[in-house]
Amino acid sequence: MNKTLNLININKLTHDVYELIFKSEELIDILPGQFITFILPSWLRRAYSVSYTDWNNFEFIIKRLEEWRWGSKEICDLQIWTELAYIWPVGHFILKNTNSPKLFIWTGTWFAPLYFQIKSALENNITSKIHFIFGVRFLEDVFYEEILKNFMNKYPNFTYWLYLSRQYSEWYYRWYVTDYFLLENISDYEEFYICWSPQMVIDARNKLENLWINKENIYFEQY
Repeated sequence: MNKTLNLININKLTHDVYELIFKSEELIDILPGQFITFILPSWLRRAYSVSYTDWNNFEFIIKRLEEWRWGSKEICDLQIWTELAYIWPVGHFILKNTNSPKLFIWTGTWFAPLYFQIKSALENNITSKIHFIFGVRFLEDVFYEEILKNFMNKYPNFTYWLYLSRQYSEWYYRWYVTDYFLLENISDYEEFYICWSPQMVIDARNKLENLWINKENIYFEQY
């Protein structure tokens, strides 16, 4: 018999990004950065990274795309209390259990695994420097910023920068997150976590390695 998760809440974060919360009747062991594969009612199998869990409730941040083959429209349009079969959490893009200074790099909607890693690191009292840089196109695409501000207020070792690639704002940085990749910006960090599209992961890794970052210290997930 397939194991199932029960959808208990949906929050619309932006015009096309949703937070979905599922409940499990049993404890599920998962590491920050791993993903769960859902078997949707249409029988599509789609993998989504967990954005946080307390071992019974599982949160996901999903961009709703209209094209059916991606499956995100189907899962974001589910009714509350829908049960979905799933395949056990897997994935090697996991947070390292160290106190090394960490830089997290994200753009678009590949937010979930990095958020899980950052929140877990902070809750587990990692005291080293943790910096999160992320990018979206427009102000309307920004979400979870109040949560990140609360992290900064609560944890003195945490900071974040937000980039807008298609819109000017006096409150945020302009252009792309890779503009942050200057030697004076990254020299304080020992571990680098990247979640992005395949080509952007390649570009980010190349830029970091050209700044003499050991590739063994660059951890990444690509979608």
